[in-house]
Amino acid sequence: MNFAAAFKPLTKDDIADVLGVSGRTIENWVNDGTLPAPKRLGNRVYWHPGVFFGWLEQRLVDDSASVEAQSVAPEPVPATRRTASPRGGKPAKTEVERLRARDHAKLSALMG
Repeated sequence: MNFAAAFKPLTKDDIADVLGVSGRTIENWVNDGTLPAPKRLGNRVYWHPGVFFGWLEQRLVDDSASVEAQSVAPEPVPATRRTASPRGGKPAKTEVERLRARDHAKLSALMG
């Protein structure tokens, strides 16, 4: 039996490709608890395919049930919001919220 074909751990790039987002988005989702944390092997991180696809299936089922129950469109973001802090450092919180909403919309579209 070819064990490489039977089981292949998933990398951050694999997960990003499946979900259609960037590697940085994957890191953000792990940090905020949206995505299950990977396991470290040496100085690399991997997801077990069963854990990742189980999480994805659960999200698809839960999100589709909540979308059907909600039927209300998300509130549009006003065009007058500032997208960077006055000092030119990190993006303003509203920008972070906008990016998270965009990523969530992409994930929902991919799943639904």
